[in-house]
Amino acid sequence: MSNRTLAAALAVAALALAGTASASPGHHGHTIKLTEAHPDAQPTFVDTGTPGPTVGDVGVFRDDVLRADGSTAGTLRQVCTLVDFVGGPPTSTFECVGSLALQEGTLTIAGPFVPAAPEQSAAITGGTGAYATARGEVAIRAVDDALVVRLER
Repeated sequence: MSNRTLAAALAVAALALAGTASASPGHHGHTIKLTEAHPDAQPTFVDTGTPGPTVGDVGVFRDDVLRADGSTAGTLRQVCTLVDFVGGPPTSTFECVGSLALQEGTLTIAGPFVPAAPEQSAAITGGTGAYATARGEVAIRAVDDALVVRLER
């Protein structure tokens, strides 16, 4: 597997995490729809060990996110570390930590991600501003690059 293959897998991970978010402006139990501004954005790849994809390699990703009307809503930032290399980057597990910096505050998210999995979830680990007490789950659907953030009441 080449570095380019791992970078492509991380781009898929980033795209799925940025796809669509639901969480309404600072209110628990609501939703906001967001989409990635640049669907072809690529992560920066850091090869930390033996050349090629190996456990410990890191992908760093940043992209703007848009509201349904196309206006800029904020920024997605994330770092994904390859933690379990199985078959190839698309079927391997990455541990991702990230944030959605929105106008009213920031939501933080964390959890494992397998680029080829059709649906998975990550935790909302907290937030700032209007999201200071945020908790919940992020459902990630890789098939349609959707991300649904469910904030607990």
